[in-house]
Amino acid sequence: MSGLHRSSLRRRAALLMLAGMPMVAQRAAWSAEQAAIRPRAPVREAGYKLVKNWDFTRGHWTQDDLRKEFHTRFIYDNGRLDHVNDEWSRYRDNDNHVFTREGLSLVARAVGKAAPGRVESGMLRSRWFGQFGVFEARLRVPRGRGTWPAFWLGPQDLVWPPEIDVVEVVNNGRDDTRRSFHFLHGVGAAKQARRTYELDKGGAYKPGFDYADGFHDFAVEWTPTSVRHYVDEVLVADRDYRWVHNDGRPGGDAHLLVNLAIGGGWPGAPAADALPASLTIGHIRVWQR
Repeated sequence: MSGLHRSSLRRRAALLMLAGMPMVAQRAAWSAEQAAIRPRAPVREAGYKLVKNWDFTRGHWTQDDLRKEFHTRFIYDNGRLDHVNDEWSRYRDNDNHVFTREGLSLVARAVGKAAPGRVESGMLRSRWFGQFGVFEARLRVPRGRGTWPAFWLGPQDLVWPPEIDVVEVVNNGRDDTRRSFHFLHGVGAAKQARRTYELDKGGAYKPGFDYADGFHDFAVEWTPTSVRHYVDEVLVADRDYRWVHNDGRPGGDAHLLVNLAIGGGWPGAPAADALPASLTIGHIRVWQR
């Protein structure tokens, strides 16, 4: 029996058990279940507690539920900005956030013929924001050329940088879904000591498999002085990093973003068979001390 089916049966059994309990007991059981969820990555610090668990494999999600937890545009322009840089995609709510048995799919489609501004896609920006902790997402990336899925942390105070890219997977024919990128942005990344560094000269990690073949776990452990990147529980980079603006001021709180960008200078024009494309999210989780 597949892992997906086993987990589905476990959830179903748990729900049936909860249904027969008094409300107080249900809440206690739910709290115990949440407390048992630990980061998959072998994090260094102790004392983390789960503070957010957006598990999209649970069947209770609705579009209203999603909007209570996430915005679907960038924070700039009073929360209305629908694209950045030169990407072709524009973030919309036209069936671009689709729930399936596997999770939440951010779906990109061409509007007519694909061209700059003529691709609609999905993104999430968390209403929750905070500083430091473990940030994890379980993702399955699309395979098509011209796609650019990402999971990252951005500044809540609107001043960029800093930025932590938990993962980016770009398919432009040179870079592809067999490598991932894990960048740190801003002056806080200058003169960084590297205790572990499995990235090549271009900043890519090559895991030895194709990310598009299945789900994979991407995480960072972010402390006041460092960021550790993990891929499927493997530590791929451990670097000094300070979350500050380029003028040296503290960067404040961060929100989480997951988006599926299409086109632009880095990924290039989408291939004829690249759209529609889906970035599927199993869960996003945050632990803090």
